[in-house]
Amino acid sequence: MILPADSPDLSGLNRRRLLVGIGAVAGLAAVSQVPLEGTALAAPRIRSGEYPFKLGIASGDPLPEGVVLWTRLVPELFSPDGGMPSRPVPVDWEVALDAGMRKVVKHGTVSALPELAHSVHVEVEGLEPGREYYYRFRYRGDVSDVGRTRTAPREHGPLESLSFAFASCQDWTHGFYSAYRSMAEENLDLVVHLGDYVYEYGVPADGGMRKTAMPDVLREGPQDLDRWRMQYALYKSDPDLQRAHARFPWLVTWDDHEVENDYVGAYDGTISAKRAAA
Repeated sequence: MILPADSPDLSGLNRRRLLVGIGAVAGLAAVSQVPLEGTALAAPRIRSGEYPFKLGIASGDPLPEGVVLWTRLVPELFSPDGGMPSRPVPVDWEVALDAGMRKVVKHGTVSALPELAHSVHVEVEGLEPGREYYYRFRYRGDVSDVGRTRTAPREHGPLESLSFAFASCQDWTHGFYSAYRSMAEENLDLVVHLGDYVYEYGVPADGGMRKTAMPDVLREGPQDLDRWRMQYALYKSDPDLQRAHARFPWLVTWDDHEVENDYVGAYDGTISAKRAAA
C-alpha cells in the first residue's frame, strides 16, 4: 500500500521529535568541481569484475543539518560474500548542490566492511535545513547513479507544507512495484516505510507472480545472516524500488515479516536466533 499525503500547515511540528530514534546524515553543496578521492581507485578488484552498485543507492533519516547516505557493494547478488573480497575496501562519496555533481560541498572516503556485507552508511553533517542535495559513490573505476535527497526543515521554524508518501507490505513474489514507479514521478520531501519491507518466505523457482527464474539458494526462506542479506538483495534489485530510494530520503521501521509473521511475544530460542539474524 502506498499513499501520498500533503500536510498544508506543519508550522508547529517538531521535526526532531518526529524523527527521534532515527539516524541522521545526507547530501551537500559546493561551488567548484571536486574529484572523488583517488584512494578507492586503487582498491582490490572484485571477484567477478562486474558492476558493484547493483542494489542502487539511498538516503534517509533526514535532520535539519544532515542525512544518511547508503549503498552496498554487491556484484553477485546471491553469493554469501556478494562477490567482494574478504577485507575492507575504500568507497568514495560526494554531495553536491546540482544533479550534474559540479557544485560539490562534501566529499570523503569510508571503508566498506566485510562484516557489514560491504555496505556503506555515511552520516553527512553540516548541511542546510530544508534543502535539496545530490550524491553519488565510487568504488575503483565504477561510479553509482546520482541520488537526490533533502534535509528536514529547520527545527521550530515555519513550514508551509510537507509532501510525503508512506509504503508497507511489499512481497516481491506477489507482483511488481509499479506504485514505486509512480511515486518516483512525484515531488516528495520524504518517504515513510511502515514495515514488511521484505517477507521471510522462500522464493519460488519462477519468482511467483513475477515469472522470473530464481536461483536455488533462494528456495528456502532465510534463517541465517547470509540468507537474509540475499533476501534484501532480491528485493532491492527491483528497479522501481531503487528509483524511489534514489529520489527521496526515507524513514524506515519494521513489522513482523522482517523476521516472521506474527512473532510478537515469541521468546523461544528458535525465534530469538532468527530475529538476531534478521
